[in-house]
Amino acid sequence: MRPLARGLAFHMLTLFGIRVRIHFTFILLFVWLAVLAPDMGSSALLLTFVVVGLLMSVVVHELGHALMARRFGIETRDIVLTPVCGVARLDGYPKGMVELAIAAAGPLLNLVLAIVLFVGLTVAGLPALGAGAVVDVPSALQWLLVGNLCLFALNLLPAFPLDGGRILRSALSFAMGQERATKVATRLGMVLAGLLGLAALIPWQFGVAFNLFLFLTAFFILVGASRESSLVKTLQVLQGRRAGEAMMTRCERLAPQDTIEWAVRLLLSTTQRQFPVVDGWGRVAGEVDRDRLLESVTRFPSDTPLLELMNRDPLTVAEDCDLLDVLRDLQSPARALWVVRDHELQGMLTADGLSQFVEVCRRLRHRDASARS
Repeated sequence: MRPLARGLAFHMLTLFGIRVRIHFTFILLFVWLAVLAPDMGSSALLLTFVVVGLLMSVVVHELGHALMARRFGIETRDIVLTPVCGVARLDGYPKGMVELAIAAAGPLLNLVLAIVLFVGLTVAGLPALGAGAVVDVPSALQWLLVGNLCLFALNLLPAFPLDGGRILRSALSFAMGQERATKVATRLGMVLAGLLGLAALIPWQFGVAFNLFLFLTAFFILVGASRESSLVKTLQVLQGRRAGEAMMTRCERLAPQDTIEWAVRLLLSTTQRQFPVVDGWGRVAGEVDRDRLLESVTRFPSDTPLLELMNRDPLTVAEDCDLLDVLRDLQSPARALWVVRDHELQGMLTADGLSQFVEVCRRLRHRDASARS
């Protein structure tokens, strides 16, 4: 599976240079385990071991995606773990056979883990998947074996945003194109979400926690399918477009010698949230944003020059840069990219500005399509 707010996830560890984060909602899972523990006795330790083992299995699953993507030159920003899924945030948008290989890598690693556990249990002389083995013999390894098989099977369901949906989309894209293939896979995802939502209303013998899991999984699939459909439409609109086409050319500028007092006055006179700090040659020497300025009001004297507090490592892109190459950098509303030509500032790109550009392009495409028909 594959976006989640970065600020709501906490760093857990780093593997192969990839940061693994755990979402705050995992606290709910551990609270649930703590509530069950007094009534479960020694089984509570077994359950905790299984949960941690499955968590590591999800990490391995997402690492499969990340490392396969790296083989194709696509890096992974981080991996975020939630109680219902893992999310690997890739620095790119793979298509065709590349997407198929990346999507298949995760489930295949879960299958490999299941085979290793099965062989290990067999060699050790313990019952593996025999009748009643999982229930009658409370073995953590047996639970992990079944859990990895479930991860393998669940992720291969042909519906977005599951890996099976990505595999289906990549296969269909050869015959019908990326946009139509995505539409088929996302519709299947929404159907699956609806079925899981209905299943969550049935009083299963596994308890309320199972119903909650079904509901959360349905919600994740529904949101993921909707986002993927919207993303593909956006990618189609931005195909072949350049940064200079979408940039805002009217933006307020500051100079390194300008004071905090002057910058705050400028902030109050405009809706702009990010400001470039430009030197005498028109080059972007730094940047300051609204939050940084407001924080500086209480920390520094009002006559402090911006040179002392600006971010000296602003993100700049060439005017002729492909918009698809900078889309990832604009996921945060607080982010701005400074568009330059021969190192001289030409304008700014923001998430809101890009969304407006995409909407205008969509309407123009719809108008042109209506005129042709």
